[in-house]
Amino acid sequence: MTENYHNVAMIKGDLNGVTVSDAVLEVDSAVSPKLVKPIKFTQKPYNADYFLENDITELGQKELDELKQYDQIFLGAIGDDTKIKRGTLELGILLKIRQEFDQYVGLRPVVLPEGVESPIKGKDHRHINFEICRENSEGLYVAVGRVDNEGTDEEVGIQEMHCSYKGVKRLAEFAAERAIARQKGDKPTLHFVFKTNVLTYAAVPWQRVFKEFQEREDIEARYMHIDNFMMQMVSKPEQFDVVITENMFGDLSTDLGAVIQGGIGTAVSGNINPTGEYPSMFEPIHGTAPDLWFELDENEVPIPGTFVEEKVQLIRPEAALLSYAMMLEQMGELKAAEVVKAAALANVKDSDYKTKKLDDLIEQACVSVKEAA
Repeated sequence: MTENYHNVAMIKGDLNGVTVSDAVLEVDSAVSPKLVKPIKFTQKPYNADYFLENDITELGQKELDELKQYDQIFLGAIGDDTKIKRGTLELGILLKIRQEFDQYVGLRPVVLPEGVESPIKGKDHRHINFEICRENSEGLYVAVGRVDNEGTDEEVGIQEMHCSYKGVKRLAEFAAERAIARQKGDKPTLHFVFKTNVLTYAAVPWQRVFKEFQEREDIEARYMHIDNFMMQMVSKPEQFDVVITENMFGDLSTDLGAVIQGGIGTAVSGNINPTGEYPSMFEPIHGTAPDLWFELDENEVPIPGTFVEEKVQLIRPEAALLSYAMMLEQMGELKAAEVVKAAALANVKDSDYKTKKLDDLIEQACVSVKEAA
């Protein structure tokens, strides 16, 4: 690790992952005078083409050893179904990095910006302001299972859910610190979200840690089943402060969180290694948006090899900018993080936001950053 600059690996990825990564680089140039230390971005070519050219289905030790040398990782978005089977890059890049680098916290804020209309009637920024800490390295995403009697009428697919006491405990400790730092309400509240009434084996570590946290005096620990939690996200989101949940449950609930906070175009994710032993990784969660890259056939299926420049101008860069701001926070660049966050939210609040071109939004964000005190 260098003391002279922040050493960041950038994986632009595929399609509009490249588009939003380029937006981040432009805003980074604008905010550089406000950084304590400059950021050195090194681009890594890990995408569909890289996997095909190297005949691989996941990042190998060579790539992982290279990534370990960086302070942080910024990921644009991955996936191009016209070139490689869906899921290959998600497993081979995203899950591989999360697990190899022990990024056991999936930090996903659910915050509706002030002035942005909520899809939930009667709710505004005062009601939708909480965080979901997704267990990011275990659960159903450990890729352990089998298929019995494949190809017969008796075919059975089995997927195992792994939940460890250590994994749940360290996630809860991280989340409790977040809740205490947020200072929301009279007492910091930590919701444990699982499905203990059905997943009776995997639930044991969750119940054990929950009981331990119920005994703490500095935080209030509550429990909800995942189905109830997702209903409550829509009906009474103001009750939540910081939430922890299993990997797949976190995947599903944070997509709903993106909707209630104004759309997936502002949803961000931090894959955090709290110890600092390995780099953390930051990404917008909107994907590569192939419908805003390719021409589509009569069935609205992307046509391989095509590209429509006008469509790219419909991409919104704010989720990537907010992910970049989260990365700045992780690196201790708090002033710059606030400036970038404010610029991204100013874009979202613009009355002409939905009709503005991508290039105009990037320029507007850069101007906001430069003019910030």
